[in-house]
Amino acid sequence: MMDDFDFDFDLMDWEDHYPEEALEALARSDAAVRVYNSIQVTNDFSGVTNDEFLMTIFGHSFSTEHPLVCHKAGDPDQGGWRAVGWPSNTNQPDLNWYFLPSLYRPDETGRYRAKKDLVTTVYVVMVDDVGTKVPFEKFENCPPSWAIETSPGNHQLGFIFAQPISDLNLVDELKERLIEAGLCDPGATGGTARWMRLPAAVNGRPKYGDPSPPCQLKQWRPDLRYTIDELYSKLHLSEPKQEPVTVGNCNPKIKDTPSILFDEISNEVIEALKSKGLYKSYAGSGRHEITCPWVKGHTDAKDSGTYYSEPSQEYPTGGFKCFHSHGSFFHIRQLKEYLGLVDSTPTTTINKQPQKLPPALRPVPALDPLDLPIAIRDAAIDLADRLQCPIDYLVVAMLSAAGAVLGNKVGIFPYANDESWDVYPALWGGFVGDPGSKKSPSLQAAHVPLRHLENLASQKYANDMQAFEIAMDQHDLALAAWNKNKGVGLKPTAPVEPKRERYIVHDSTYQALGVILADNPRGILALADELSGLLQSLDTSGQEAARGFYLTGWSGTGGYSFDRIGRGSITLDRYCLSVFGGFQPDRIKAYVQLSQRGSSKNDGLLQRFQLLVWPDHLGNIKFVDRTPDQVAIDRYHKAVLSLPDLAASTIVGAKRLPNDSQLLHFDPNAQQLFNNWFLQNEKMLISGAIDSARQSHFAKYRSLVPALALLFHLLDDSHSGPVCEACLAQAISFAEYLKKHADRIYASVSGHDHAAVRLLAERLLDGQLTNGFTCRTLMLSGWSGLSTKEQAQAAIDALIEFGWLIETEIRSGGRPSLKYALHQDARNDLL
Repeated sequence: MMDDFDFDFDLMDWEDHYPEEALEALARSDAAVRVYNSIQVTNDFSGVTNDEFLMTIFGHSFSTEHPLVCHKAGDPDQGGWRAVGWPSNTNQPDLNWYFLPSLYRPDETGRYRAKKDLVTTVYVVMVDDVGTKVPFEKFENCPPSWAIETSPGNHQLGFIFAQPISDLNLVDELKERLIEAGLCDPGATGGTARWMRLPAAVNGRPKYGDPSPPCQLKQWRPDLRYTIDELYSKLHLSEPKQEPVTVGNCNPKIKDTPSILFDEISNEVIEALKSKGLYKSYAGSGRHEITCPWVKGHTDAKDSGTYYSEPSQEYPTGGFKCFHSHGSFFHIRQLKEYLGLVDSTPTTTINKQPQKLPPALRPVPALDPLDLPIAIRDAAIDLADRLQCPIDYLVVAMLSAAGAVLGNKVGIFPYANDESWDVYPALWGGFVGDPGSKKSPSLQAAHVPLRHLENLASQKYANDMQAFEIAMDQHDLALAAWNKNKGVGLKPTAPVEPKRERYIVHDSTYQALGVILADNPRGILALADELSGLLQSLDTSGQEAARGFYLTGWSGTGGYSFDRIGRGSITLDRYCLSVFGGFQPDRIKAYVQLSQRGSSKNDGLLQRFQLLVWPDHLGNIKFVDRTPDQVAIDRYHKAVLSLPDLAASTIVGAKRLPNDSQLLHFDPNAQQLFNNWFLQNEKMLISGAIDSARQSHFAKYRSLVPALALLFHLLDDSHSGPVCEACLAQAISFAEYLKKHADRIYASVSGHDHAAVRLLAERLLDGQLTNGFTCRTLMLSGWSGLSTKEQAQAAIDALIEFGWLIETEIRSGGRPSLKYALHQDARNDLL
């Protein structure tokens, strides 16, 4: 935990559909590890949030297995128990909140359900009705990890296990022993899948009045953790009873359940199997080999590998197992439904009224011009107003132009003493926007000084080549005269062919880029109208060398060599390559999803685009025809055009390296600020609070922040010497802004992009999908973002969670099907 990180949880934006901030904030705080010493109800633990509570129990790093929570408004005895995977927003203390003691894996559709057969490991055990039916004194020798007063005088006590337990029978047996010892309400059975209260919640049962009384966390001692054996010993529980094994049936019987009942259940199933011609033979140990009712779904319709198991203590209703590919879809209930032994009446779940849907994209903050150097600030404001485009487009394009001009000629040492790490400001970037959102005009306006330098260099090269050709003609005459005189005197020296200075390339192979960079090791900027096309081309087979060339050029310090038969060799000892361009929203989402699913190289190519923004559309477009702020525009142009001379001169306070680069340090105040920021960023990266894609992206902020600070410093002609604290503070603030845009871009990977959810809602309101549709029906619609099973089910689940859809489970003798209908109160103003 970060003892020196000051975080105000009251300022957190805990939006239900964006849980990452909550998890990241929790991981960076020390609030979740509060330890208290009192066993009685004397301390105030009201500051412990549900998220802190859950993170302390379950941790904060999950793969596919998650804790489950549930919330209900009003009377909790009404409506179903819809499980939601955590992390998710639980910061709504006016609701009834519950959680389960275990981690759950998703079912075959990818949904999280509160089913025991999906439990993987159990973390806690709970006892109920302490203080009313069970006296507190019984726990004096074994104080609980927590105590929540769920209603006046009535408490739930929880005991956290020292290590998560994967043997589910052990936990269920422990719960039975707790009930047997009179330490828990007999109705609170089930150790692995029992809903229990969260602390920041209310008890909405009508009998407790209106407003509903809040639950209260009366004890919070997460340091108290117990093994199963310790709980048996400290609570004086009887050891598990060993049931005798009878000959002919090794399945132990459930306590207090006559064996004749099991025989009746087994006989009923077996007789039904026989009547349908599905029974084969007794296989021993309570198992019966049968023909699978869904045998036609087996490969080659192979009739083997399917068993019915008699009821046992572990499976009191019996078991069904098919070892073929569809086996995970069918269980004992489906078998009994097929045999006509279970009611197949449809069950409908209606949880709540429709809620307003979240925006299609994750929100991003507005760019604060105060985070920019004056040289860029006023020009960006003026251009954005006249072009009527997001100012974000202009700013990142301006910074890319300035960084490309400097390349690897001027850099910074981020550390005060260790100069083995050097950073250069040639940054990769781009912007995401729909066609017609003014991306191209923004780029044109921002890159005016860069193109001017390119034109000046082209003119100079043309003049130099003209002089070179004249010099070559003179050389040829002098060489001919020297040869005529039979080599008397010094042989004339041929003039050196001039090299063309370059700043921008547009469409070039990586081999051609290598030739250009051989003459311009300072660096060049590769522009691409559609960056996703460039990235996808680098993903294709046979382009590994090109991809490696781009990756190596990112830092500005790497080297590369080309060896081609008949073309000689090119060796780049040190080169700098930056990239900039545009993305269309659908294409970048597709690329991000593809890259993170393993269909693309996941080597951090996308994460190198750190000046990457996806701003919102302008809310109020207006017609603007006014005189430009020429003072601001000239200031920006002058700042960029002066950078080549600055790099060529001796910079005050810079250290010149043997490769002729100059590097600055931070001043003392800035160095301390950087050290503190760097440490916080490192702790965030290892906290486990973010997905691997964003972890890779934000790891590159180690170099982004000092590069931005250097760029801001050099663009301000009033600054000299070491990079100051003000420039670094601006860079850190600007990096936080960029971070939110990165979150928006990666949201399509982490499942919190709601464009498809809103699309489905709009189509439902338009009547384009009739009530009673299924996930498959939705997939076949072919709508963008809803054409795969994963996409369609995720959108359906989201609309169920927001109360827009009503789910009905239909059981008709085979695999149950889920059908969905639009809630009658869903309407356009909730979009």
